[in-house]
Amino acid sequence: MDSSLQVFTKRLYDEWLPHFCEDENRKYSAAGFKADSLKVTEYDANNFIRALDSGLVHDSGGGRYRCTRSSAFEQIFWEGLKSLKPRPITLWVEPVITIGTIARLGIDHEWPADFLCMQSKDWAFDFVVYKSVSSENEYIAGEVKKTRIELDNLIDDLIEFGQFGLMKCHSEHPKKINSFKKWLALLRCKAPLFWAVGPDDYTHLFSVQYETDHTATFTEVQLEQLRVPSSG
Repeated sequence: MDSSLQVFTKRLYDEWLPHFCEDENRKYSAAGFKADSLKVTEYDANNFIRALDSGLVHDSGGGRYRCTRSSAFEQIFWEGLKSLKPRPITLWVEPVITIGTIARLGIDHEWPADFLCMQSKDWAFDFVVYKSVSSENEYIAGEVKKTRIELDNLIDDLIEFGQFGLMKCHSEHPKKINSFKKWLALLRCKAPLFWAVGPDDYTHLFSVQYETDHTATFTEVQLEQLRVPSSG
């Protein structure tokens, strides 16, 4: 039996890449794909396939992936310079992990498809979970990074912002601006859970306690906390 990564690679060349390239708004040559960009782990390949095959995530046309509640879409290929022939195309690892995370939430943790979303309404989070169909604020807010180092840096930044209740990002820390956007979004929605997801099942889940002085405490919890809360 082929491994998930072998299946992923075959389907990439047979299905996903041609579908992306042949879209009427692109018309690229698939020969431009850079094989050395295919740096997906077995674990992430399996989850990506599960997300698509379960119907939790679907291609809405031309390699534009959505889940039921998403208004935005994800694409897994990055387009290089138009001036180069054939136009370079690389695999974008973060959306692969993001789409795979939807499978983990929907299949492993039993969230209904209507509660799952890729890209929050303010574009702050890579994925979110709502507690009901009518909920406006996120119950689980999540961010994906392609490396462990990037994920650890994000977590460190959020814990720092929460400790000091920062309401503006200081100019001497330009590398923290992206993390600060996540922090402000958490203050907006007061999501009780924040899930930071990296490659190959490297993840950290936090319970977040918000205070009235704009501080917050991040407490790491087990992934079992991701399951749908009981109605009782």
